[in-house]
Amino acid sequence: MKGINKQIQENTCNLVGEENVNYFGTKTIAIVGLGGVGCAALNALARSGFMNFVLIDSSRVEYANLNRQIIYTAGDVDLRKVDVAGSFLGSLTDGIVVDTIYTRLTDENVEEVLGNFHIDYLIEAVDAVEPKVTLIKYAKAHDIPIIVTGGLSGRVDPTLIEITPLSRTTNDEDARKIRKACLDASIDPSTVMCIHSREHKFQSANEDKPSYMVMVPTSAGLFACYYIVQHFIERLEDEKEK
Repeated sequence: MKGINKQIQENTCNLVGEENVNYFGTKTIAIVGLGGVGCAALNALARSGFMNFVLIDSSRVEYANLNRQIIYTAGDVDLRKVDVAGSFLGSLTDGIVVDTIYTRLTDENVEEVLGNFHIDYLIEAVDAVEPKVTLIKYAKAHDIPIIVTGGLSGRVDPTLIEITPLSRTTNDEDARKIRKACLDASIDPSTVMCIHSREHKFQSANEDKPSYMVMVPTSAGLFACYYIVQHFIERLEDEKEK
């Protein structure tokens, strides 16, 4: 580390050690879905010393996003989320490397889109179940650690978020659907880590439309950052012992 980034990461180095922070900076994190969870995870990881990102999203910023998607402002409305996120990273520090891809991942294009990158960790933060399963299958086929998100709509209590194997989620219909799809694809759900909430859905004014506030998706993104930081701290320790 040098220059501005060394100054930015002074507190991080004091806490977890410069060797770990330097190690973070060598790893590439792919984030698929730049909504509430993806934005928070990206923000936290970049502020924790991670310097290489692949960002994938197929949507543009809307006013309705601004109550929870923390890297966007009203001036970003109608812009592509991947472009805004890339600019955001560039404004944080020097030396960040980011590849942005404006597309929707499917079984048909996932190899073409992701295959050109060496990905060290994959965060799945999309809404629909089908692309979640696509990414799980890709990660398992390429031996990439992945963390997926369950259904966070309608939840308001961040203290009930947890990271657990997909096989052990509760009160989460989306996670149940992902679990079934994994079993259908001969993937053991106990080997897939999932961010989910134990909270029963809040009684929404509009049950037919997904509803969010800032607390739960942002906290879920921070949980993802913590889990990935711990993963690489442990990975470096393992490498040093070999």
